[in-house]
Amino acid sequence: MIIGNKMNIRTLNQTEFAHLIPHAGSMMLIDQVDSWSNKQIHCTTRSHLAINNPLLVGNSLSVINLIEYGAQSMAIHGGLLSGKSSPGFLAAVRGAHFYIDTLDSLTSSLHIEASAELKIENGAVYSFRITDDQNSLLLDARATVIHTQP
Repeated sequence: MIIGNKMNIRTLNQTEFAHLIPHAGSMMLIDQVDSWSNKQIHCTTRSHLAINNPLLVGNSLSVINLIEYGAQSMAIHGGLLSGKSSPGFLAAVRGAHFYIDTLDSLTSSLHIEASAELKIENGAVYSFRITDDQNSLLLDARATVIHTQP
């Protein structure tokens, strides 16, 4: 339960949040939720290192796919707050700054922090940032999600 901006620090694994997002199998990119509040979520994953990552083209994983990692963190956050999956789509990404050229040589975990900036009846605007194990910034961006069902 979330009260105010207090962070819930109980770690959640995929089986505990799988019902909250519209992805399954290898397309579920987030490994765990580290903490969350009504305003933000912190997630960790190593799925970018998986040889069966569905976003691989050839043997390469483009940095543009970091946006999907941010979007899935946003979806999990929304689901944790509402207690259900809310199907929707990524309507816009703005101000995306990539600080790495490729994910191919990255061996550390990805740490995703998404913060809800604005919540509206049928969606939300989030800012998110993705770092590695050394806290080096890989991506920061803002994204808008629109829910197709209440």
